[in-house]
Amino acid sequence: MSFQLIQLENNQANVTCPYCHQDVLDWNQEQYIQPCTHTLFIAIDLGFEYISHVYEATMQRSVDDIHANDDNIDVFHEISSADYADYVVYSSALGVADLQRYVGLSAREVM
Repeated sequence: MSFQLIQLENNQANVTCPYCHQDVLDWNQEQYIQPCTHTLFIAIDLGFEYISHVYEATMQRSVDDIHANDDNIDVFHEISSADYADYVVYSSALGVADLQRYVGLSAREVM
């Protein structure tokens, strides 16, 4: 595991990139997922909502493979087993059935 996990307490707060200061989750927008050039992925325990090609190339399985077997998805395991180095994962509770949201950000631009 080559990332720092930061647990966010407020699941309704916007998630802001620490590098470019863009809100990558902006609850004031209809399309609340707003990836910036530092966004590696945005996921929930049920699957990936957004993923950069750069990050997906470092994963053990493709997102298509993961979603094809969605009865057995363990998104945190998939994130933990990727070979991408030095990034931050923000995690927050969804407020439903103990599900989590994960936002991965890197100091390196990936888009």
